Amino acid sequence: MKKTLALLLGGLLLIACKSHHVHEEPVNNDDTMTAVNQVLEELKGRDVVLFVADQDEISPAEVPFPVVFTGMGKMRMFSGLVKWHETLPEGSNPVVLNIGSAGSAKYPIGTIVNCTRIFNGGCELVHDCIELPGDGASIFSGDYFMSTKTFSPEQVKALSQQYDLFDMEAYAVAQFCKMYDIPFYCLKAVSDNLDGNLKDWRSILADIRLRFTELLNAGDESARECDLINGSILPSLPQQENLSLCSLLAP
Repeated sequence: MKKTLALLLGGLLLIACKSHHVHEEPVNNDDTMTAVNQVLEELKGRDVVLFVADQDEISPAEVPFPVVFTGMGKMRMFSGLVKWHETLPEGSNPVVLNIGSAGSAKYPIGTIVNCTRIFNGGCELVHDCIELPGDGASIFSGDYFMSTKTFSPEQVKALSQQYDLFDMEAYAVAQFCKMYDIPFYCLKAVSDNLDGNLKDWRSILADIRLRFTELLNAGDESARECDLINGSILPSLPQQENLSLCSLLAP
């Protein structure tokens, strides 16, 4: 396990830098929602597993898919994916959906966005990009919360002119799914506008949870009363028994 994780994390971190272009297009909310609805259509009838960083971002009891909580950051997300993948039975065909919060200077707070260009940001800020099929936004996955409280206003302005959203996990999921040829989708809800004004973070997450709950249930009106846990169809589990990183990585 440790050797596998070390090799995979090495592949995640040793990435060559690429150049990027500034975007100037205005936001079209109709186009944004159309892209999100297209993802929901593609997920219908498939064995979807949600990967989520924070337990306040979704309630497993309220959505039609199983949930794996990992904790915040690319390393925690990647570790959770490795352990989950090791337990999948042969012949499983899961689809991974990463949902959660993201900052953006482009989209209004509360907007849910389909992310299809996923950039890895580290100590040198920008590395590789993984592109997903379909129309969508760009997202920068960094090692720190992106705001004027963690970066200079000049840095935030420059980066927000190049990337649409900012989070801390999406690239880890994209890289892992690319390595193992697992279908992957990424939907993010805008939690802040990168200005550091997060007066009530838990209240913001509660609103995000509500929006994702409504969206995922609307996208799967015929949701089954069972979950795909580790590739097997099982009766729905009580909320407290749903997968978390603590249980996944327990010895």
